[in-house]
Amino acid sequence: MTNRYAYLWLVVAMGVWNTLCFILPDFFDSPTDGWRSVLTVILYVCALGIGQIAIASLLALHRYIAALCLPLYAVLGGVISYYRVAFHATVNPALVDATLHTNMGTVSGVTSWQLIVWVVFQLLVSLLWVRWRWRIEKVPQAWVILIGSIGLFAAWYWGNGRLHKSAAQRYPMHVIRSVGEYVSLQRASNLPRQIPKVQATATTDSLDIIMIIGEAARADHLSLNGYPRETCPRLAARHNVVSLPHIFSQHTHTAASVPHILSPADSLHPELANTSHSFIACLRQQGYTSAWISNQDYGRTYAPFIYEADTILFPNASKTVFVFHPWYDLDLLPALQNLIKEQTETHRLYVLHTIGSHWFYNNHVPESCIRFQPTVTNRVITQNDSMAVINSYDNTIVSMDLFVDSVISLFKDRNAILFYLSDHGESLGERGNWLHAAGAKETKYPAAFVWYSEKYARTFPDKVAALKENRTKHFRTDYLFYSLLSAAGLQADGNNSSFDLFIRKSAAKNP
Repeated sequence: MTNRYAYLWLVVAMGVWNTLCFILPDFFDSPTDGWRSVLTVILYVCALGIGQIAIASLLALHRYIAALCLPLYAVLGGVISYYRVAFHATVNPALVDATLHTNMGTVSGVTSWQLIVWVVFQLLVSLLWVRWRWRIEKVPQAWVILIGSIGLFAAWYWGNGRLHKSAAQRYPMHVIRSVGEYVSLQRASNLPRQIPKVQATATTDSLDIIMIIGEAARADHLSLNGYPRETCPRLAARHNVVSLPHIFSQHTHTAASVPHILSPADSLHPELANTSHSFIACLRQQGYTSAWISNQDYGRTYAPFIYEADTILFPNASKTVFVFHPWYDLDLLPALQNLIKEQTETHRLYVLHTIGSHWFYNNHVPESCIRFQPTVTNRVITQNDSMAVINSYDNTIVSMDLFVDSVISLFKDRNAILFYLSDHGESLGERGNWLHAAGAKETKYPAAFVWYSEKYARTFPDKVAALKENRTKHFRTDYLFYSLLSAAGLQADGNNSSFDLFIRKSAAKNP
């Protein structure tokens, strides 16, 4: 066999092996319900395997590079694939951050003999590849192969938008992307921003403020707002829950909506989402201790706001929407309970960023919240029955109801107020639209409500009266920044009273 064909066989063998060991594990928990969905998964794996062949060709082109890089590639891939199967964990910026700040005790807790065996096995296989490559003294027309491999990789990675999105979440691209995003987020957190000036309009000896950022929950699927299905039984049984059914979101995807919600940005001044600090920094200036507890990843557009918090926790740091495995907002509760016990400050802010109603819906619904059936069985939303999609979505609202009610239980005897605002809504097949980000009408009306404790009602009776009066009025999500500060007895300079839920006003115009 000539050196050229020996090299090609090596590259193909390595590509197939890496695909089976490092790519296929990403799909082992992918929900399928028939030959079409199984075929879709197979085609995805095969398409992603092309990239592994291109990468193998580049790594093996020079035998000294192969001797150095192939074992490292195999060991890292072995570690990542093991944790993908054993812990349903994948690489993202939050996991990079957790890894860099992990102590040896934590490392030993997630290390096992199975991991060691798997990694050693991959290392031995990589040494066989190195030995094979070493026996090929010279690859004919190496420059042609180099250019061809780069071209194949470029076509594979950037040639198709859907494949690019998937490839960016697979080994090794998700490692490169996540490390790059982590570095970028660290830099972004240090960029200069202005802190809005605030002044006290009322005082209180103690106050807990809880801000829950929802995900893809639409207002008209809350039974609090008249939806015929009982999706919010626990909140409906609670006193002092004020639902806001007419909130309008200018943005229909998380990257744009969350910075808008947290900052003083509004429809006339959208640039403030990039140049101003959030209400977290404003409250810290007033003596509040703050915590950000997230069930999502760091977001590039709102990471600077996360870094404003005193405490940052990601209980599910290894999860992404490409992992089809249970991933509940209830997982945030232990971290929240611990903070409540540990913190002695009298004025506290908790921001809880939930996964809520993000697709794949079933992933985010504990068994106790499955009230509507049948549910979806396929990861491709359009390959499910439309009623099953709605059932699964409504179950996520039931899950949200349980989570928020559980949070309220932790604060019901304190002087506390809770805001819930989803980042946007969700399309459920209306006019052929699904999910969000496309700007459909259904995605522009997110779920929103406020809960306050009895102690808060006694401390701020006028604010509670104004909130009840404004409950049916129309607001943009611009209201959140100013209303949250107002709930704390603070007012930001330049505050437009039309944004404030806690000031009595005439009916606002429709957005």
